[in-house]
Amino acid sequence: MKKILSLVLAVALLLSMTATVAVAEEGNWKVAILTGTVSQGEEEFRAAEKAIATFGAEHIVTDTYPDSFMSEMETTVSKIVAFAADPEVKAIVVCQAVPGTKAAFDKIKEIGRDDILLIAGTPQEDPAVISAASDIVMYADEVAQGDSIMEKCAEWGIEVFIHYSFPRHMAMELIVGRHELLQQNADALGIELVDVVAPDPTAEAGLSASQQFILEDVPQQMKKYEGKKVAFFTTNCGMQPSLQTAVLAEPNAYYPQPCCPSPYHAFPATLGLELAVGGDDLGALQQIAAKLEEHGATGRFSTWASPVAMTMIEIGVEYGKAWAQGEITDRNDAAKLSEMFNAKIDGAKVANYTNAEGKTFDNYYTILLAPVNFADYLAK
Repeated sequence: MKKILSLVLAVALLLSMTATVAVAEEGNWKVAILTGTVSQGEEEFRAAEKAIATFGAEHIVTDTYPDSFMSEMETTVSKIVAFAADPEVKAIVVCQAVPGTKAAFDKIKEIGRDDILLIAGTPQEDPAVISAASDIVMYADEVAQGDSIMEKCAEWGIEVFIHYSFPRHMAMELIVGRHELLQQNADALGIELVDVVAPDPTAEAGLSASQQFILEDVPQQMKKYEGKKVAFFTTNCGMQPSLQTAVLAEPNAYYPQPCCPSPYHAFPATLGLELAVGGDDLGALQQIAAKLEEHGATGRFSTWASPVAMTMIEIGVEYGKAWAQGEITDRNDAAKLSEMFNAKIDGAKVANYTNAEGKTFDNYYTILLAPVNFADYLAK
């Protein structure tokens, strides 16, 4: 059965390649976007919806990878490769670029779709691996957050820092780099960093088990460190609503930022706000600040002023469109990419990633913003 499916796909792809020249002459173009579902990453999902609203369904193709993407990697691969069967697709944006993205990109290259631009956002595969398979890689600067998070904790007078994660995430190079810097800064500041292993949401018990673990563990940690200021952080998107809810209920608990810093990352659900994800960022921050004030928690929460994950998809689509229309001819135009980021997020620091061995990846870009003080967004 698999051989038959492979043969059918190969024939479709061969036909698509013969049609490529005609498509280019007609000026047709499409950008394909693969994201997680709402439960795994609402911001990315909404960014894909926003792209359709902006450019039209005739130009934007979307799909989602499975929630259990670790055990259903073949599905992720097949969905990405299926995009390439359409000769009008000139760019593919995968965000978050979960395991399987690299394999899919390699397959697309193998079948000869050299006209397709391959973009990975928030990758979960090692930098050397995903950068070799992609034309452009984009990621919030995980490592530098080891500084910015601890700077916020120092400002708050934090005494204990609880770090929730699990082995799959702690095998990722940039998450490990951030954790190492968090530890170094915690030691320098006299903050006790405590690692707590949470259930992996992609495991058999699913996301609900991970969320329940957080809801139960935060009160236990606060009881253990009674009388101390305790900051909580988790590396997983799906755990953010539970963590925010649990921290909100504990007067001495603090939340320096979501794993993917943004005004929309879990805050609307946690605080009961009707926010258009990716809409008015300033308005969103003001509404969040007002709600936090009602709970006496304005000074215990922070995030970034703009949704970087959504911006990655927006820029990926715009870059892909420009590539399809011949306005951009370089698969990796660093100056253009930086220009696009700063046009959308004022003050964004865009840099190439350099690993611990000193190797710099010229197509792997990290983005860093400063944490916000919600008190600045309260009505005067």
